Amino acid sequence: MTLVPLNECCLRLGIDPKTLRLWLKAAQLSCCLHPTDARLKCLTLVQLQQLADLHGRPLPSSEPYTAKEAVTEPCRPRQNDDDLHQELSLLRQQVTTLQAQFAELALAFLRQGFAHQPPAIPTLVSSETASPPTPTPAMPPVSPARVESASESTMPTRKRSRALPLIQVRLDGTVVIISPNEGVLPLVPDSQQWFAWLAEQTAFSFEDQHGYFSATRKFFRGKRIQSWNVHRSLHGRSCNLYLGLTPTLTLARLHEAVTAVHARLASL
Repeated sequence: MTLVPLNECCLRLGIDPKTLRLWLKAAQLSCCLHPTDARLKCLTLVQLQQLADLHGRPLPSSEPYTAKEAVTEPCRPRQNDDDLHQELSLLRQQVTTLQAQFAELALAFLRQGFAHQPPAIPTLVSSETASPPTPTPAMPPVSPARVESASESTMPTRKRSRALPLIQVRLDGTVVIISPNEGVLPLVPDSQQWFAWLAEQTAFSFEDQHGYFSATRKFFRGKRIQSWNVHRSLHGRSCNLYLGLTPTLTLARLHEAVTAVHARLASL
């Protein structure tokens, strides 16, 4: 009696071992054991042809495998070109089958998702079938203070911007001052409004054609004072310099600080 191993059956049918077990269970077919090696499970050619006919799988033409060949020559190297082409065609057939199964599973998933969607509520209801509206119980009056507190608790709080104000000197020499919350500010450098605006800030950034830096106000006894430091990091190197007091932060002083920071980083 000619026997075919289960792995060879999967290749001929173009399916995986799990699908083969399901097909055998549905067709009420049982595997037969090899008479000398109980670890090897096989199917007869009749059973294999029956599975192929049930599921519409054409069996490739090949020499019949006997149980003796399946055991004694499981790892025989295939040096013949015909055997290589046959194995390649079986692998292609198996890939095609897996792709078809994946497509079927995707369609089933989509159908299941549409089936679980709630039914659409009709917008028009006939006057004959419409039921009279049920009266809603009167709600107790709410005080204005309670409404105001509820609205304040439900209003989303705006996060504070972490961007620093920027003083930028462009290539044409114009100075632009940009605030994260107010936008572009109409300030003239070295004016009273310029120093008053700097006195209200805790940090800012400066940028010109030579580089940029960040400046922060210093602490003294837990409070901010009108004294500024400069910090700049580049390629793992950092530089900290004293910038000066707020009344001395002119545009020329900021240019000098950029040059000093660049020189300090270049010397490190």
